[in-house]
Amino acid sequence: MEFKQLKYFIEVAKREHLSEAALELNIAQSAISRQISQLEEELNTKLFRREGRNIYLTEAGQRFMTQATKIVEQTEQTLNMFRHEQEAEAKRIKIGYVESYVSQLLTLLIQKFEKEHTTTLLPMRQSNKTLLKSTLNRDLDVAFVDLTSSLKKYNEIEIIPLFEDNYQLYVPKQDPLTATVNPPLKQLNTQPIFLMADLPQPLIHLLENTAKCTTYRISTERLANYLLRHHRGYVITPQYIALPESEQFVRLSLAHTELKRTLSAIVRKDNHKPELTALLKEITTLLSHTSVYH
Repeated sequence: MEFKQLKYFIEVAKREHLSEAALELNIAQSAISRQISQLEEELNTKLFRREGRNIYLTEAGQRFMTQATKIVEQTEQTLNMFRHEQEAEAKRIKIGYVESYVSQLLTLLIQKFEKEHTTTLLPMRQSNKTLLKSTLNRDLDVAFVDLTSSLKKYNEIEIIPLFEDNYQLYVPKQDPLTATVNPPLKQLNTQPIFLMADLPQPLIHLLENTAKCTTYRISTERLANYLLRHHRGYVITPQYIALPESEQFVRLSLAHTELKRTLSAIVRKDNHKPELTALLKEITTLLSHTSVYH
């Protein structure tokens, strides 16, 4: 028993005429007649009786009409539910991002894009590893990730390089390091290092191996200020996070060192969601080659 057989049966039963049902369904009368015959053969009963040019439901046909109507209505409701979900999904673009300068500009990106388009942007923060996996699995439409050589192994994704994230070092004002022009990372080995943001694991390994130190994660400016004022160590922040100016500590750029990361946007090449191309263009305009932080 096929779904189309039930629809043909119901249409014929309503109109009590094969030719009118065929006209309504826009198919040949012979096709409807053949499907009804197959249905009767499968059920091993007559569903219609003929009276002249008209046909009417038999008693068995009336019982079958009740059940067939329920099946068709339930099936169409289910199909409509999934169709509406797919339409809603097509009007929503899911964006994943790793903690970086991207997070500072997401609000601007969302506001600007949604003002000019009907699609809704849904942001979510994840790790680099999860972002890549989610994009490959189609759980994300766009992901902002660190640009690494391993990304190039995935032929199914498009990679859009965007900008470079640099870092800066805060040291107590009386520390000898303040007299050094462009200090190398290996000179940071005299003090504990506190990180004001999540660094990619490769950068943490680079920092700890080069400076021969241990790094500690902190989360507030107040704590960073306290540690610096009491000479407890150095504080490293991304260039887009600046501590309030103070006479008790000095800011040194680390842009000359290897401590940097390149951010990129990735998207599946076969993702054809409406307005996705417009979003990628907006991302490129807003984020590509950014080097100045505000």
